[in-house]
Amino acid sequence: MNEAISKALFERDVRGLSDRLLASRNWKLYSKEFPVLDVGFRADGRPELRLRLLAKNWNEEPASVELLNSAGEFLAQAPRHPGGVFNNSAHPATGRPFVCMAGAREYHIHSSHVNDSWDNYRSKPAYTVGGILTQLWNAWLKSTP
Repeated sequence: MNEAISKALFERDVRGLSDRLLASRNWKLYSKEFPVLDVGFRADGRPELRLRLLAKNWNEEPASVELLNSAGEFLAQAPRHPGGVFNNSAHPATGRPFVCMAGAREYHIHSSHVNDSWDNYRSKPAYTVGGILTQLWNAWLKSTP
């Protein structure tokens, strides 16, 4: 995909992450410089979950989602929630826990989901950058701290 188009689509999507929205959800913005969106989810009584979305070819391809701690280090263990989207198995491509949810590159390239194409989702409102973050935030809120 053309980098200028990817950048424009990314910037359109992250524009909705206003200071007001971030404050209302208790999200911390670390970076939103194309192609990286780095956001921390915070809540009382639980460690921050930081997600780094790497969206180099947005939205021709889904963003890769990295699970990090507040210091920006990869998590050895993802948040736990039975039937949730955080998978503690080592992803074949990264060797790390990953997000197993439509809209995350790791989901779409995993052998269990290669038939579930990103093209089925990428034009839907819930699969903008902000929509994907919201889905992950809701999943995190249901997980065990």
